[in-house]
Amino acid sequence: MAQKAALPSLSLPKQKTHWSVFVVIAASVLFLIMCGALYMVLQRQHQQEQAFAKRQEDRQAELKAKADADRAAAERAAAETKQKEAEAAAAAAAAAAQKKLAQQPADSTGDPAKKRARRPAKVAKGPTGPSIPGAPTPAPAPAKPTSKASKDIDDLLKSFK
Repeated sequence: MAQKAALPSLSLPKQKTHWSVFVVIAASVLFLIMCGALYMVLQRQHQQEQAFAKRQEDRQAELKAKADADRAAAERAAAETKQKEAEAAAAAAAAAAQKKLAQQPADSTGDPAKKRARRPAKVAKGPTGPSIPGAPTPAPAPAKPTSKASKDIDDLLKSFK
């Protein structure tokens, strides 16, 4: 074994790589490029969907805040209207009481029979037909608002339903 063995060379002259190997390599590179492009398209679409969902959530939050603000304004306006109506009713009652007090001393002199004669006859209020005993009486219909502000408030409240 003292002699060195000569190993044959693997590169043979005039031997080339087969053309099908180049086709397989080119197809693999093309496949990798297509996979990368598809990944980028899917990423962009996902980002657009997330941006759209965020815009929708922001829009919903904005609409809800606006509706809450409108509802609060309507409630405040209704409360103010009720308060003004109550004040007007109290003022009217006070005026009627003062008027009655002003007329009472003039009527206090004289015959009690004349006082009874001046009283208006009691008129029955309610349905004109016969009443059924034990039947509930219908509640009077609420008064319709007459001011423009009341009508505006009612229109606004109806729009929320």
